[in-house]
Amino acid sequence: MIDYDSLLEFEEALAQSSTSDTIILLRNLESKIDYARHTNTENDEQQDNRDLAHEDLQEILHTALAEYKICEDEFATCKTCGGSLTCPTLYKSCCHSFVDRDCVIGSKLEKSFWLAFLENPTRTINTMPNYTEFLCLKQGIPNPIRYLIWKKIFLLNGNIPQSSRFVYQNFQHSYYSEVSKQISKDLSRTFPSVKSFGKQETIDNLSTILNVYANYDVKLGYCQGLLFLVGVLYFHLNSDCELTFHALITIMETEPELHDIFTTSTMSETLNCWFYEFSHILQKSEPELYNHLTSFVEMRTFLYQWWLSFMSSHSPDLLIVNRIMDFCLLQGWKVGLFKISLGLLTSNKPILMTLNEGDEEVVYQHLLNESKWGNVIKDLDRFFGDVLFSWDDNLFLQKQEVEVKPVGSPHKSILNSLKTLSLKPFISINTSLNSNSSSSSNSPDSTLDKTESIHSSSSLFSTNTLAPYQMKNDLESISSDVSEVSHTKSFSDYLRFPYIPPRKDSKPEIEEDINAELMIENETLRQLLKKAYSMLEGDGVDKMELKQEIAKAVEV
Repeated sequence: MIDYDSLLEFEEALAQSSTSDTIILLRNLESKIDYARHTNTENDEQQDNRDLAHEDLQEILHTALAEYKICEDEFATCKTCGGSLTCPTLYKSCCHSFVDRDCVIGSKLEKSFWLAFLENPTRTINTMPNYTEFLCLKQGIPNPIRYLIWKKIFLLNGNIPQSSRFVYQNFQHSYYSEVSKQISKDLSRTFPSVKSFGKQETIDNLSTILNVYANYDVKLGYCQGLLFLVGVLYFHLNSDCELTFHALITIMETEPELHDIFTTSTMSETLNCWFYEFSHILQKSEPELYNHLTSFVEMRTFLYQWWLSFMSSHSPDLLIVNRIMDFCLLQGWKVGLFKISLGLLTSNKPILMTLNEGDEEVVYQHLLNESKWGNVIKDLDRFFGDVLFSWDDNLFLQKQEVEVKPVGSPHKSILNSLKTLSLKPFISINTSLNSNSSSSSNSPDSTLDKTESIHSSSSLFSTNTLAPYQMKNDLESISSDVSEVSHTKSFSDYLRFPYIPPRKDSKPEIEEDINAELMIENETLRQLLKKAYSMLEGDGVDKMELKQEIAKAVEV
């Protein structure tokens, strides 16, 4: 029997001792309820688990715990050492302790909460928001029951709506060739360390889900970053294709702004809005860090990558991915991504404050690779439990009115010519921070120069090939790295991001400041060209001509 008295008593104690509020959690729940209400008009036969007897719920929970095999969960890693748990013979002592704790429900009170959640998630969250945040976000949903909890979050009405089933079952044809080609190309790059994603059945199912969604959502079509989301949903929803498809629709339709950052026609404008809103939040919460970073770094360079990969690009282990997804499902995706981004910058503040002008490349290398999680991975519970709840919720709910300036056309650079040559040497000179991607191309200079128009299937985000137009100009995309350089790259290495306008564009600058900034950027470009010159080998005509151009430009 669910002990509601003890649950409500503990909720009251948490509410009195908590320094944070639960506004965001409850607002996100409200939007989910509204969406579920509108998708449940045609399903008279749907039955919610609220109709199940208490004994049935206990059996469901008991079965989930008993049948869970952590050695088959490739997203489960030790919370202490970060090691994989798929091979028990390689466990360390901390791994054994973690497995013993993770595969059980810790107390009768916690068991009562999960039973109440399975019985009626909306009532449970509404009446016990603090305990919900404590168990689901601050501690993380237990691995054995993540499927059950996620399923309840996406199916507040009980079953998959007939509308979602109908679309999934009837849109599996007439795929757009360019979209299908790009999806097939990207599937092998998604979480390459997860063996199950290499299975043909998984590849086929993910391909179907993404192609059907591209047919359903013609405006968005397909965008590479979606694989970070869809892959995790598919894995944790027990490879249920229809449920995964419905989950994707639910996320995109309940959060229009998230949808818009993956849509070609709205991507640049929405990302710019997000950037200015986040900058305001950072300035309010960490003014010292904000002033320091904006004095010499273009924050879009790393923020866009974080958001477009759901913060999952270059994470040291998959436990972090689980926690990110748990957090965003209940806090909302935009707010969740903002909070985690702010938390990462705050956690890296001691390192970032020691870097100054001239260290831009070091900042980008650090924040675009797994080293950014260095101070966080040591204590994920503190990061997700204390750091991310240390700010007033209203800071993230007060939408800032920002003026987004149109992106202008950059002048074509000689670096565009470098694309025709092998760029492997560029990768090798940027390994100081254990980076395997996002190397020198992530600096603002190289970023701005990589705006050459790219053909559909290899273009930036293979977005919307459904649209009658291709990218009308090369400002809608830039490469985060040159694709197809190495077969050992992970999917995130191939991500490409929207054009990043010159920094300091929120306010008009006086002419002297603009000239000084251009001088700095030109000097940086000169240094990059000198490196390029030293790496060009061979006597080919194209190479010799390029070397002569570089020599003339930078006086080598």
